Amino acid sequence: MQPVTDQDGIILNAMVLTTDQITHKHVRCPVCAMKDFAMWPEGWDAHAAHKCAGLDAGPADQRKLQFRAVTRHLFQ
Repeated sequence: MQPVTDQDGIILNAMVLTTDQITHKHVRCPVCAMKDFAMWPEGWDAHAAHKCAGLDAGPADQRKLQFRAVTRHLFQ
């Protein structure tokens, strides 16, 4: 599968890609599709802990674990 981008070059289909295709690129959050990361995976933990609407409500540490479990294949 190849990256699909919007008019600003932000990768929209990260969940179906590999880590090599998205690392250090502009990526829309693969879980909630609401946050644009300037350089994946920088900032994923703060987003997951507090703002990601695609995760279950709960403590920050549990939200981060859930985010990592869902996106494990997108981390090196």
